[in-house]
Amino acid sequence: MSPIRSALVTGSTDPSGLGFTAALLLAKTGAFSKILLSGRRKDTAEVAAKELQSKLPTDSPTQIGYLVLDVTSSQSIADAAQTLSSPDGPLGAQAGVLDVLVNNAGIGAPPGRLSPGEIFLKTDVTIAQDIVTVMATNVGAVVELTNALLPLLAKSSAPRVVNTSSARGSLAFTSGLPAERTGALVYNASKAALNMTTVMQSLNLPHAAQNSNLKVNAASPGHVKTQFNGFTGARTPEAGAGAIVYLAILPNDGISQLVGDHPLFSEKEGDFVQIPW
Repeated sequence: MSPIRSALVTGSTDPSGLGFTAALLLAKTGAFSKILLSGRRKDTAEVAAKELQSKLPTDSPTQIGYLVLDVTSSQSIADAAQTLSSPDGPLGAQAGVLDVLVNNAGIGAPPGRLSPGEIFLKTDVTIAQDIVTVMATNVGAVVELTNALLPLLAKSSAPRVVNTSSARGSLAFTSGLPAERTGALVYNASKAALNMTTVMQSLNLPHAAQNSNLKVNAASPGHVKTQFNGFTGARTPEAGAGAIVYLAILPNDGISQLVGDHPLFSEKEGDFVQIPW
């Protein structure tokens, strides 16, 4: 029987990025009939969707589509929910139902605030507006988009929400690093807040959706080699995206409320464990 499951991955139009790679790995599972990439620009999203489709076998059961979405815009989020509910939208005959939402879109610093060669915004130059901007994207947008799509997730027999977090949101992990490796105050704080958001969503959203099968988890992909960090990461995008895929296809008796990662937080390759707070 052909799969009839669907997935939306935000922040997924960069072929070298984590979101695109996660969408590709999800497609390769053969468990999805529709996977949607999303980004703010229609031309970029359309090109990315065509590229991802070209990476799949011609007999793949998975169709790759795209959704124009600015996660920082309430109007864009509302429009996206309406589009996904329409038979004329990218979900086609599956309109109105979404099985997997991967909240991957995020920023490390507000646009224009980094000096050349910097990956993170330094603590001593961070201002209040920096915190507002990064929190709005990395936390607020996750909350608003998930809530907007909750009616679609509620109709799934096995809905999954995966938030892309980071070990840098862990107090235990970050406090043990040398100062030069701690990253940025504002980015780390946003991921700590996202971890709490994940916990609250996992506790509250199944009741709100009236669907006890709804699982909400956070994936910590590790220091992945992507454009986001100037390609300085040690992990491949495939290794990092594996955490996202694992949580996106959990069975209905699987875990919820996990903030999970690959090694070095586990003793065995492929294990997923709770990152310490």
